Amino acid sequence: MKAFLLAAAATIIIAAAPQPETPVAPSADLGGPIAPADIMKLHDMREAEMSPDGKTILFTVQQQISTFAPEHSTIWSVPSDGHAPARRFIVSAGADDNPRWSPDGQWIAFLSNRKNPLSGGADTGFEFKADTASQPGKPSEATPPAETEAAGEPSRQVWLMSVAGGEAIPLTALPGDVGDIAWSPDGTRIAFLSADPPTAKEKADKAAKRDWVEVDKPLHFTRLWILDLANHSARRISSDGVNIGAMDWSPDGKRLAVTVTDSTRINDSFSHAKLELLDAATGTLGAPLYDHVAGSPKWSPDGRSLLVTEILTPGFIGIGVRTIDIATGRITKLADTYPGELTQAAWAPNSRSILALSFEQTRSKLVRIDPHDGRVTPIVALDGEASNVTASHDGKHLAVALSSPDRPADVWTVTGNTAKAVTRINPQVAGWTLGKVEQVAWKNSRDGQTVYGVLVTPPGYVPGTPTKMVVQGHGGPEWAWWSGWLGSWHEWAQMLATHGYVVFLPNPRGSDGQGTAFARAVGHDWGGMDYQDVVDGIDMLVAKKIADPARLGIGGWSYGGFLAAWAVTHDHRFKAAVVGAGPTDMTAMARITDTPDFPLGYFGAVEDHLADLDRTSSVRALDAGVTTPVLVLHGEQDPRVPPTLGLEFYRGLKMLGKEAEMIRYPREPHWFHEPAHQEDVQRRVLNWFDSHL
Repeated sequence: MKAFLLAAAATIIIAAAPQPETPVAPSADLGGPIAPADIMKLHDMREAEMSPDGKTILFTVQQQISTFAPEHSTIWSVPSDGHAPARRFIVSAGADDNPRWSPDGQWIAFLSNRKNPLSGGADTGFEFKADTASQPGKPSEATPPAETEAAGEPSRQVWLMSVAGGEAIPLTALPGDVGDIAWSPDGTRIAFLSADPPTAKEKADKAAKRDWVEVDKPLHFTRLWILDLANHSARRISSDGVNIGAMDWSPDGKRLAVTVTDSTRINDSFSHAKLELLDAATGTLGAPLYDHVAGSPKWSPDGRSLLVTEILTPGFIGIGVRTIDIATGRITKLADTYPGELTQAAWAPNSRSILALSFEQTRSKLVRIDPHDGRVTPIVALDGEASNVTASHDGKHLAVALSSPDRPADVWTVTGNTAKAVTRINPQVAGWTLGKVEQVAWKNSRDGQTVYGVLVTPPGYVPGTPTKMVVQGHGGPEWAWWSGWLGSWHEWAQMLATHGYVVFLPNPRGSDGQGTAFARAVGHDWGGMDYQDVVDGIDMLVAKKIADPARLGIGGWSYGGFLAAWAVTHDHRFKAAVVGAGPTDMTAMARITDTPDFPLGYFGAVEDHLADLDRTSSVRALDAGVTTPVLVLHGEQDPRVPPTLGLEFYRGLKMLGKEAEMIRYPREPHWFHEPAHQEDVQRRVLNWFDSHL
C-alpha cells in the first residue's frame, strides 16, 4: 500500500528542492562525522611541475575537490626538499593553472582568465602583432591577439611571470580559451592550442535565436599557434580542417609531434586520433605515424624516438605503451602483459629508460620501463593513488601528486625507494576522525579469479561486528578504487564511514589494476561475472561478520550506477540503492552517447549485438519483483549517459508502484561542476541510506 501511495504522488524533484531536517552534528573539524559541507571545503592539488634544476615544484590548487572546471585556482610553489612550507606564487580572482617552466628556469608561462589589459588596447610594454602562417589550401584568417578577446566572459590566455615574482605579463588575448602551452627547447617560443571563436554570423544567428544544431557537424577546430618571444608575434600554424589534440616539441625545435583528428567530435578525439609530425616553420603535416593515440606524445631527449600510448581496444579498454623510431618508423610495443595500468609515461633524460606510474591492485607504483624489451622495474611503492609524476632535467629529482588514505592529494618527493610529502594542502584533515582504509581480496566462486577492492570501516570499528554496509561501484568499467583518499562529491566512502557505515569498494573484472586481460574480461558481459565478483566480495564480508546482511545498500556513479541498477533488478539483498548517471538501457546508450566507440569496444556493432545489449539493460528487467527503494541522480546536460536513461529507469519503477525518487541537476554534464549540486548529491546519498538502512 505504501509503495502504491508513493507511486501516485510521483514527481521528479529538481536540485533546489528543500531537504529534510537532520540533526546538527559537530563538524569534522571538531571530531564529528564528515558532512558534505566538510568535503566541499577541501582543496584539490594538481599539475605538479618541477623546475629544471629540481629545486622547486609548482602546482595548482583549486577550491573544489574532484572538479574539472573550477571557478578559482591558484599556482603554488614549494621547495622540493621541503625545507620551507608551500606558498602561493601566482594568484588572481579567477583561475590560474597549467604552469610551465622555461627551459632555463627563469620564467613561468601559465594560463589565466584574469582581467587582460591586452583586450583593451593598453600599452603593456609587450606589444604583439599576429602573422598569418603559410597554410596549405585555404589561408587562415588570423587576427592580432591584442585586439580579439571577446567582450564579456573572460577567457583563458597565456601569461608570463618571472621566477623572481612581480607582475604577470599577458601574452595573448584571443577570442577563445587557450587550452595548453609548451615552451620550445631553446626558450624563444611558446606553442599553444586555442579553438576557433564563433564567427560573426554564428553570433548573429544566436542573438536572433536561429540556433538550431546540426548534429555531428564539425564546428570550432582547435588550432596550434606559435608565439615568438623575440619579435613579439603570434601565428597560427595548423591547417584548416585539422583539429589538434596534444603536442610536444622536438629537441631541435624544428618540429612538433601532434595528435590530430579531422573532426571536433569528442569520440574521434578519444578513439581515432592520429600521431603526425608538424613542421614548426611551415605548418606542414607529415604522414601519420600511428593511429588510435591516447594522451600526449613525448620526444626522447636524443630526438630519435617518440613515446606514445595507445588504446588497445576501442572503448578505452587498456592502454599500451609504444615507442616509434623516427628514422625507420619501427614501432615497439612495451609491457602489454604487465599486470598494472601504466600511465604518465615519460622519457628519462638519457633516453635509455621510461618513467611511468603503474596502478596495481589498489595502489600506485613509480616504475621504470626498458624501451627495448618492455621490462618493468619498480622504483617506489606509493601508499595511495598517484596522478602525476614530474622530474628535474637531469632526472635526479622526482616528485608525484599522491592521495593517501588519510589525506587528499599532496606533493610528494621521491628519494631512492621512499616518498615524502612536502605539502599539506588540506591541514584540517589531520584532525578529522577517519574510517580505516585497507585493501581486501577474495575469489570469484565460479572461476576462482582473485579480485581486489578497498574496505573502509567506521572509526573505532570492532572486528567481527556485523555493521550496515554500502557497496559503491566505480565508474568505467575501466577504472578502479584505490587505497587512498576517498572523499569527494562522487566518492562517498569516508563520509559514510564516519556516519557508522562499512563501505565496500570492489574492483571487479573490467577494472584497472590487474592488467589488460582483466580489464577486457567484461566484454559482452556487463552484469555477468563482474557482478558475480561483487556479490562474492559481499558474501566474504558477511562471512567475516563485517557486513550485516540485513542492512546492505548499493550505489555509484556512471558504471557504478549501472551496477546499482543491475543489482536492484537481479537481487533482493539490498535495502537501498543510488543510481548516479547510470547507463540503464544499453541499447539506447550505444546509439545516443557522445562516445559511441565506448560501447562498441565492449559489445561490438549495435546491429549485430542487440541481444547482448538488451540482456545487459536493467530497464529490461524491471518487474514487480523489485523490492529496493531507488534514488536516481542525473545531470540534465549529460552527453555521455544522457538523462533519458535515468528517467526511463525512474519512470519504470514508478509505473510498477515502487519506491523511487529522481533528482535532475540543471546544466550539469556527466561529471558535475557546480558546488551546490555537488554538495546536494552527497547530502541526498547520506539521507537516502540513513533513512533505509
